[in-house]
Amino acid sequence: MRRDQWLAVLMAGAATFAAAVVSAQTQPAQPGYGQPAQPGYGQPAQPGYGQPAQPGYGQPAQPGHGQPAQPGYGQPAQPGYGQPAQPGYGQPSYGPPPYQPPRRSRKRSAIEIGTLYGTSAAYGVGMGVWLSSELRLDDPGVFMIAPAVLGVAAPVGVYFLDDPELPRGLPAAIAAGMFIGAGEGLGIASYQYVTANEGDEWGFLGFSRSMALGATLGGAAGFATGYYLEPTPQSTAFATSGVVWGTVIGSMYGYGASREGVGYSIANDSASLGGFIGFNVGLAGAAGLSAVWIPEWQQLGWMWAGAGIGAAASLPIYLLYVGEDAPPAKRGLVFTGTASLVGIGAGAIFSSSFGREFAWLDDDPVPGAGPVLTFAAPLPLHNGVGVQVGGVIY
Repeated sequence: MRRDQWLAVLMAGAATFAAAVVSAQTQPAQPGYGQPAQPGYGQPAQPGYGQPAQPGYGQPAQPGHGQPAQPGYGQPAQPGYGQPAQPGYGQPSYGPPPYQPPRRSRKRSAIEIGTLYGTSAAYGVGMGVWLSSELRLDDPGVFMIAPAVLGVAAPVGVYFLDDPELPRGLPAAIAAGMFIGAGEGLGIASYQYVTANEGDEWGFLGFSRSMALGATLGGAAGFATGYYLEPTPQSTAFATSGVVWGTVIGSMYGYGASREGVGYSIANDSASLGGFIGFNVGLAGAAGLSAVWIPEWQQLGWMWAGAGIGAAASLPIYLLYVGEDAPPAKRGLVFTGTASLVGIGAGAIFSSSFGREFAWLDDDPVPGAGPVLTFAAPLPLHNGVGVQVGGVIY
């Protein structure tokens, strides 16, 4: 056959094959794409996308996005964001917990319990001395048995009291209560001794009774205060410092204001009375201030330093009492007491801006403990100077 005849035969065969393929795809019973019973896309009974019974996206019974029973986002029973029972943001069981303000540790510190151990040992010795005095023991070896035994038994009692550990502030309150109570008993016994007529003094037995009773009642009061009012260790230390400052300054006032020309024994009566009054004034003042102001440890240190600096700065005043016609030099004690008191106040004010140098001893005040004055400092003004204070309301 010629070349043109071969070309015609090939073209006719290609046309026949194409017609057969098209015809096969359009027949109902023939395999191909798009037939109802044949696999292909878009057929009702065949697997493919968009078929009612076939897997694909968007079909009611097939897995895909947005189907009621299929996994996907936004389905009522499927995991996704915003579903009532599914994990996600905004769900009741997910997300950060509500903000809670930081609170300080409620456990007592080692220094606090150590102070109670030392105070309890002294209390036990004192109680032993009182007991031996009541028993009228004269032999020194026998007399010291009770102080030795009770001096060890009291710290042992603290050991068991601290198991489990006492809450913060309670050990300091108990120790301060015993110290303040013993001081109260000492003040009463001292004033009775210097003012009583000869032969009416209480003597050593009355002295030991007063100290033992005062320390016991003070310890019980300290426990109740620490348990119910929960004072901070700084407040307790401030109250203890207040009674010491009050006693010393009150004694200065009492002795300095005594009558001129009387002997030491008479002037000593005034000093004893002034010290006893100052003790209680200092206790009441410190307790009252502690209700609105919790001093920091560094402030207490500077208050003690201020008292010493004030007393030292007042010493030149005694040079003015030199001479025969000068008033008695004991009058200078009134100025010394005043200078010490001013130094205490100055130490509290100016140390408030120095930073918490002893912050390792304690934590911040508990939020929610009520209004607390945290600092006081000078405030320069246009025509003078004032005082600025600050703190927390809750």
